Amino acid sequence: MTDAQVSLDERLGPVSVEGSALADQIFDIVGNAIVEGTLEPGEKVNDKELAAALGISRTPVREALQRLTWVGLVEVAPSRYTRVTEITDEMVSSTLEYMGMQASVALQLAMRRMDADELAEAVELLDRVIAATEADDAEAMMNESLALLEYLVGKSANPVFSAMMAETSLLVARNLRHLHPEAGSSAHRLECFREMRAAMLAGDADAAEKWFRKQHGIGVDTSL
Repeated sequence: MTDAQVSLDERLGPVSVEGSALADQIFDIVGNAIVEGTLEPGEKVNDKELAAALGISRTPVREALQRLTWVGLVEVAPSRYTRVTEITDEMVSSTLEYMGMQASVALQLAMRRMDADELAEAVELLDRVIAATEADDAEAMMNESLALLEYLVGKSANPVFSAMMAETSLLVARNLRHLHPEAGSSAHRLECFREMRAAMLAGDADAAEKWFRKQHGIGVDTSL
């Protein structure tokens, strides 16, 4: 549990009035605090207390909390509470499904737009995922997978897709932070990653997407 003696301002850190919009900064600060567990699941968050802790007005805090509610990191019951959402098995499962679908779309878009050097870099990032999987290092595999996804999203050259992925990135990171792959699934993941790698090198976007989806257990045409 969070140490009750640690003040909210110490837990959240300073805010700069320079650079990005203040509400965006608050979104990042509070969102990252939720991802890292500084603000725990079920913990109540109050716009007045947050504003006082950060030394700012309540308006940008309210705007940030509205975005965090839309994303799914915060939940609101009018006149009762505003609090950090709990992480349930269903939420983790839904997040994995979402990430698998979106990662597949990112790969499909990126492969149609990357040049040879960019494709080589994507394959190098995938190799890191494969190495982490072979080492049975769950944390490294998740971190390397997110790095690959971030790269593919950036190379998708689709600003709408990129914006939507950025908006949900904190939720994905929080929900999957302590995820441990099921025992016995390494062989399946390695097969999918290696087939995906071969398809990428062959320039076959459809086959690469198929193997990416299969790795996440999402419906695919297995006849491909």
